[in-house]
Amino acid sequence: MTGDAAARRARVEHGLTPVLRIANRPVERFALADRMARYQVPGCSIAVVDDGEVSWAAGYGVTADGGRPVHATTLFQAASISKAVAAVGVLVLVEWGELDLDEPVNDRLRSWRLPDSPHTAEQPVTLRHLLSHTAGTTVPGFPGYAVGTTLPTVPEVLSGGGVANTPAVESFAPPGTRTQYSGGGTTIVQLLVTEVTGRAFPELMTELVLRPFGMVDSAYDQPLAADRRRRAATGHGASGRPVAGGHHVYPELQAAGLWTTAVDLARWLVGVQEILRGDRTGPISRATAHEMITPLGDGSFGLGPELGGEGELRRFGHSGGNEGFRSQMDALVERPVGGVVLTNADNGTTLCAEVRRAFAEEYGWGELDGPPIVLADVDPAVLASYAGTYVGPFGRPMKLRVEDGELFSPAPYGRRRMLPLGATTFLDEETGATLEVATDGGAVTRIAVLVDGAELMAFTPADG
Repeated sequence: MTGDAAARRARVEHGLTPVLRIANRPVERFALADRMARYQVPGCSIAVVDDGEVSWAAGYGVTADGGRPVHATTLFQAASISKAVAAVGVLVLVEWGELDLDEPVNDRLRSWRLPDSPHTAEQPVTLRHLLSHTAGTTVPGFPGYAVGTTLPTVPEVLSGGGVANTPAVESFAPPGTRTQYSGGGTTIVQLLVTEVTGRAFPELMTELVLRPFGMVDSAYDQPLAADRRRRAATGHGASGRPVAGGHHVYPELQAAGLWTTAVDLARWLVGVQEILRGDRTGPISRATAHEMITPLGDGSFGLGPELGGEGELRRFGHSGGNEGFRSQMDALVERPVGGVVLTNADNGTTLCAEVRRAFAEEYGWGELDGPPIVLADVDPAVLASYAGTYVGPFGRPMKLRVEDGELFSPAPYGRRRMLPLGATTFLDEETGATLEVATDGGAVTRIAVLVDGAELMAFTPADG
């Protein structure tokens, strides 16, 4: 590592800032180690792209309590980052003529088909819709399965049958009319790819994506191969306790199944950037790479990657969240910079966001946030009416409490405040997510969690 890279690394490690900027309050800066302790994140791995190469990479903390130190090549579950990485392989098959972005997927599926619906009567669901989350399909994500349990087949996952722990994937809106994140839709793509090619998904992605980009430590292996377990981080829940068995298993490979390293994901970012600049040939063409990062729907997704920024500061990447793991990768389109952060804890979401802000400030990504937030004054009695225990998808709990005029969710490290924008609208100070409270007769009936304006999940009172 050069002296300049070492200095930049030090500034990132000590330059984490909160996700939200509050008007008339000074910006605080924190050390990475301190924030890991606050959020109970045992381990974190980082890799930075600068000047078109992996400039530096490092591991922090441990793979588990009392475990081995994390390195830049420690294996983590990439979670939904899997979608963006695999999208390149899908587009290779499009270029080869084995798949068509605009052909109805039901024309090619055999063992399972998306159920007929009034929503798809005029416009069938296509591969383009599925990759961009504009297909109008259900099932946003997957909880995974405990290590050692029987796994459903992909058709069982899609139909909600057998031992699947998620409901059937169905249509809820006309394709192309709405952006709604759908891991279920991505799993349709996985089935399509395997049925059209007649090949196993992990083998195909290794050939089409991982090997060409030099991702030598990565694999879509679920369950995790025995010879790789020693190098893998253990996932940890929001309470800080290890996930039973070390991690969950995800048969939804394209949606959530990649085990990888920060260095390998940085290589993926570099590879895509090189293709976009015309400095590299394959695995997809420059034209296809630009199509992959062209906004569709509401503009938050291309054909696989999440998108953000404007003009010279446009960026592509993806976030990820599996049981016990949180992750984030980003790269700029016009400039050869980017970054990856992988964590082995559910509380890693906020850490990823804070590291990402340090990347952006140090490497000139531009502002990731809007203007400073002006908080509203809300009647303390209204805040008190929101206190309670709520339940969300897969039985996920959420507690809200009120003390000292603040609405917050209690966390092991202290208060996680919900900052008021109005009487029924709040911002989670650590994730930047918006909470919209619905009431009936003064009682809370539903709390919707929105990210970038799109509903991610909803909670209802635990007592019904």
